[in-house]
Amino acid sequence: MKTILSGISLSIFLLSSCASIIHGPTQTVDFSSQPTGATIIIDGKEYGKTPHAIELRRKGREKDDKSQKQVYDVQIELDRYYPYDLKVKREMDGWFLGNVLIGGLIGIIIDASNGSMYKLTPDQIIAQMDKLTAMNNKTEDDTIYLAVTLTADPNWQKVGQLNKID
Repeated sequence: MKTILSGISLSIFLLSSCASIIHGPTQTVDFSSQPTGATIIIDGKEYGKTPHAIELRRKGREKDDKSQKQVYDVQIELDRYYPYDLKVKREMDGWFLGNVLIGGLIGIIIDASNGSMYKLTPDQIIAQMDKLTAMNNKTEDDTIYLAVTLTADPNWQKVGQLNKID
């Protein structure tokens, strides 16, 4: 009888956190870009090149991070393309509400403490990289290379004029 009660108690404890059971404290977020091969930077740390699936903690911060941050700052960068910036946010997951019906207070505490009560959105990121239309690079020998485009953006400000030298 004692082992049956122990088994029932253990089952209730283990099954009392709905979101933890369904998906756990991490979530896979898929990153891709057009063109591929762009660098994925999350909160200032490089995570590889696109396409790539990255496991992120649902709390919106790394395990040892003590801040109250609730989002991941994502940049996808590729040479000669504008950087693609976005935020991956956390939202309450519907499975967490299962604790009201089944898990009770123990389930709520477990899901809240390990971050399983959240889902990350978006969970799939497709960066459409736009080409830079003008750029300049300065080399070590002070040579300046300037790339020019023939289609000007109306928001650009004119800073100079090239004149033909005879």
